[in-house]
Amino acid sequence: MKNIEFVKLTHTKSISTTKNYCFLNCKHCNKHYLKNMKSVDEIEELAKEGIKSFLISGGMNSNIEVPIIPFYEKLKYLKNKYNLRYNIHTGIVENSYEYLSKLRDLHDSISFDIVGKEEAYKNVYGNNFYKEMISSFDTLISENFNVKPHITLGLNGGKIEHEFNSLNILKKNANKIKNVIFIVFIPTKDTFFENKKPPNLKEIEDIFKTFKKEMPNTNLTLGCMQPKGFYRKELQVMSLKYLDKITQPLQHTIKLAEENNYKIEYSFECCAL
Repeated sequence: MKNIEFVKLTHTKSISTTKNYCFLNCKHCNKHYLKNMKSVDEIEELAKEGIKSFLISGGMNSNIEVPIIPFYEKLKYLKNKYNLRYNIHTGIVENSYEYLSKLRDLHDSISFDIVGKEEAYKNVYGNNFYKEMISSFDTLISENFNVKPHITLGLNGGKIEHEFNSLNILKKNANKIKNVIFIVFIPTKDTFFENKKPPNLKEIEDIFKTFKKEMPNTNLTLGCMQPKGFYRKELQVMSLKYLDKITQPLQHTIKLAEENNYKIEYSFECCAL
């Protein structure tokens, strides 16, 4: 009997520490995904309404960091007062005792984007901080943070090109990585890539198969970023075969799992927590 966990995001909200600002104009986002995020000032009210955890993210500053430390005191106070959990999206991290100790104090998990090819990174993000991205990941792993690597399938305009190199990066620390989260490129209006297509599903299946084979002790998750419509339906059906967790499952996906006697578990917070 195969196990599957379905994540329904009813108890987590996304927070932008920069509101609608981002130093970058990435080709797949262009600040679009900041628009629906809440601000740090809204956390307390959301906690009072029953929200139990938060993705602490936002736009990047000029150092390609999501600014977290300026909000340390407030985030720590709210975490303690309401027994909150934080999944923190850091961007590049500062390798200093003060920064890492405060980050450790706040985090329950770290979402960290892995890009397997420097050319793809530069083309999408428009900066030359690739080596800093890799060294930041190495720092977080070596310092034993609870890192949940994210891989955007088709990051560079829907093309599958960096994903297997990302696997090679992760395999070096496979014993320290309990979860890998896949998200899928969404052609987004008012971005450079708005007229591109999501990645080929057969190519995604090859990625899932390979990760399952090469990292057999790692939990594999389909995260919340998924194209809509028929594509999402087919993506989730395929994910049932290879992955351990699916975020925001369609009713069709749930029904299929039930019909095939999957052992189903439900959770209601961010899949990285």
